[in-house]
Amino acid sequence: MVKIELNFLNFFQYRLNKRALEYEGDTVGDIILKFVKQYRDQLDSGLLDKKRKKLNKDILILLNGRNIEFLDKYKTRLNENDKLYISIRLGGG
Repeated sequence: MVKIELNFLNFFQYRLNKRALEYEGDTVGDIILKFVKQYRDQLDSGLLDKKRKKLNKDILILLNGRNIEFLDKYKTRLNENDKLYISIRLGGG
């Protein structure tokens, strides 16, 4: 297991009043599940799935600046010094 800092962007930082938390895990999914379990009650229902056990699929998760959708998604393996970020998707026009 590696220690990873989960960094919060925009809404998550505002809602939790934190910039980051440290977790241990082997994959992105390990870290995100620990985060959701710890903060489920502080997150709006729109950010979680219907069972409130996982993040909504529209949440953006970046590992070292890359969207995990283009990696191995939640199964992406972590290494020491990796940078993990969580954000809501923003759009504009």
